[in-house]
Amino acid sequence: MAVDPSDDHDQLPCGTSADALLDHLRKGTVTGHERTCPHCRAAAEEFRPLLAALDSEGEITAPPGLLDDVMRTVRAEGRSRQTLRLPGGGPGDTRVRHSAVSAMLRACVDPAEGLIVGRCRIEQTPDGLVVAATARVLSGTVIPEATAAARRAMGAFVQNRLGLRVGRIDIDVTDVIERHGRP
Repeated sequence: MAVDPSDDHDQLPCGTSADALLDHLRKGTVTGHERTCPHCRAAAEEFRPLLAALDSEGEITAPPGLLDDVMRTVRAEGRSRQTLRLPGGGPGDTRVRHSAVSAMLRACVDPAEGLIVGRCRIEQTPDGLVVAATARVLSGTVIPEATAAARRAMGAFVQNRLGLRVGRIDIDVTDVIERHGRP
């Protein structure tokens, strides 16, 4: 069986290549789709510090808070060897590391909704999977609506992809990120 290497890892949910979007932003040739698509707009917002650094002259200094952001991500990844046992028939069992489930839970929340999930801890209980996540929101985001949407996305992932029951999903909003101009 041949394995087909794919570049899907750099595509946004709308199908736009992150590399193409970054190139268009640098050249000032953003397409109509990229200007109006919530996925492209959210990615462009994330690219803003990178673009500013690339366009600046002279010595480049890290933006304020970069070290904190990197360390928050490193701590969120964790190196837990704990696993979840997934339901299934047949002989044997299927286990997935907590760190992999946490990464998938973070990824299932659309940042275009204004909420960016950070640390995500999980625990398998008799009542179902319990998720405790931290998140940052973009200024102007209606927090109860954004967290409810994130809970729905995470809950659907747990039920539909992992085949587990949801016990509880807690989201602790820890920071507000200022919005900058849109592309």
